[in-house]
Amino acid sequence: MKPPTNPYLGRIASLVGEKDSRRAVQIFVRTHRTPSESLDSLARKLGVSRIVEQRLPFDGGLFQLPDGELVVKLNSESPFVRKRFTLAHEVGHLLLKTVPAFRSAQRTDVALERTCDIIAAELLMPSEEAMAFIRTMGEPSPEKLKIISSKYAVSLHVAAIRVHSDFHLWKCFMGLWECRPKIKTSWFVGNRLRWDRVEPDSYSLDLALSSDTVVESKELWQRGPAADPVWLKLLHIDGSRVLGLIGFVN
Repeated sequence: MKPPTNPYLGRIASLVGEKDSRRAVQIFVRTHRTPSESLDSLARKLGVSRIVEQRLPFDGGLFQLPDGELVVKLNSESPFVRKRFTLAHEVGHLLLKTVPAFRSAQRTDVALERTCDIIAAELLMPSEEAMAFIRTMGEPSPEKLKIISSKYAVSLHVAAIRVHSDFHLWKCFMGLWECRPKIKTSWFVGNRLRWDRVEPDSYSLDLALSSDTVVESKELWQRGPAADPVWLKLLHIDGSRVLGLIGFVN
């Protein structure tokens, strides 16, 4: 069954005259933002009068006040990279002209929110520049994912999605695991349907927690009745969190 068409990506493709939706988003973003323009400046150019930080029970959003003023509110307690992604997401709404006055407050438009996430990722990590940079880095590693995340001021999760799912540059899967008090997957980028589990063996995670450098090992990961050999590269990030790369052994 064909997945439903995203009407917002279709609109962007039609506007820029490009059938491929990912390529269309790249062109769409480039036509609205100059290379040196900050997200704040772009938001103001698109009609936002203020970008404020305050304690919120959510990450933030774009608000239209009764007098028509457009304000972006960001949760002051969110991490810096989360604030940047939220701002970029709201810029996506501005570019699509889907400000709150034209959106339903009763129902979330999943296709619209997904499109704004795609625009946000392109604003934060422009495809052509990021792909060129990543190609210079050589073989994938957790340290290199941290460098990518830091360079573009995005979360490790966003960086992993870009290099694996969007750019198709790293074939390995990636994950972040919280190891205490019990092992918990914070996020996992890759085809989860291939695995019966998405956590490395606790022994490998314990080795990573006690090391200042990358721990490399091999495991058998269960997939239905079969088990596939995989390699692991695990790096202790902070506290009890471990960042890992997982790839099939050829």
